[in-house]
Amino acid sequence: MTAQSFLGLLGSTRPRGAGKWSARCPAHQDKGPSLSISERTDRLLVHCFAGCTTEEIVGAMGLSMRDLFMDSPLSQRQRPSLAPQNIDLIGVAFRFEMAALDRRLRAERVLNAVQSSHLDELSEQELDQLLNAIARAYHDRERAEFMETVADDFRLKAFQERTERHAA
Repeated sequence: MTAQSFLGLLGSTRPRGAGKWSARCPAHQDKGPSLSISERTDRLLVHCFAGCTTEEIVGAMGLSMRDLFMDSPLSQRQRPSLAPQNIDLIGVAFRFEMAALDRRLRAERVLNAVQSSHLDELSEQELDQLLNAIARAYHDRERAEFMETVADDFRLKAFQERTERHAA
């Protein structure tokens, strides 16, 4: 079974890095995502932090342990129909803008604070910490600029999709 097929059976999942997801465990009344799913080259690893066994998890999904291996195809009746996800590109762009604003404001606060500091009164360790903070502030500015570019790209893509729908 592929990771996407397995995730499709779980419903709502959250990505947690490359080849890793979290979800609500189907084997117990889960209020938050306690199930960890990891994709390996030949199998899927599942772990419930609430204590459910792997057998209980796959059993609650109507699967068996062998379905966690990549060479185990799903039967036709179990195959989920994965509909394409509609992503709110404007919402994603807004979140990138907010993250960029947060980084810009943080950088400006640090750089403004540095201007009023008396460098000759600082110890060598404090001066080193100050220089590291300044470097992080400049890095935050660069990252904010990148995030704003990404937000612009998402807005442009949303505009293009909208005009394509209206043209059709």
